[in-house]
Amino acid sequence: MGVDGYMHKEGGAPWYVEGVAIWAAIAVVSLVASISDYQKEGEFLKKQMIEENSKVVTLMRDGKEDTMHKDHIKVGDIVKIKNGMNIPVDGVCLKSIGVKVDESAMTGESDHFDKESMAKCLERKAAHEAESDSCEKTPHSVPSPIMLSGT
Repeated sequence: MGVDGYMHKEGGAPWYVEGVAIWAAIAVVSLVASISDYQKEGEFLKKQMIEENSKVVTLMRDGKEDTMHKDHIKVGDIVKIKNGMNIPVDGVCLKSIGVKVDESAMTGESDHFDKESMAKCLERKAAHEAESDSCEKTPHSVPSPIMLSGT
């Protein structure tokens, strides 16, 4: 026992100094980690809010054009698809000019497929069947009117 009534190590420091130092180090590390996590969560929530607000589509409902969140689309709405946009719902192409869809998320194929109206698809199918067998016929030789969600 030392002069001051506490047990000392050989270096002369009281026995509890190491424990207090360890607890202080743990407290500092925990505080820094908590502050960092709080800031990251704030950034994540900002990005999530921006992404959520970007899920707005232009559609025709009851003959009127409107802009609304994709979760409010109803059966019978006509959605206007723009270049680079993910298709929000399954549907049928009513009118198109040079529409190509990447269906790799659904089919695993990395090719872009043409999408046209049902009337044009039927015309192209009839023309394709009338052609001679010398040309290469694949399932994707004729466009499809079906638009898949998420593609």
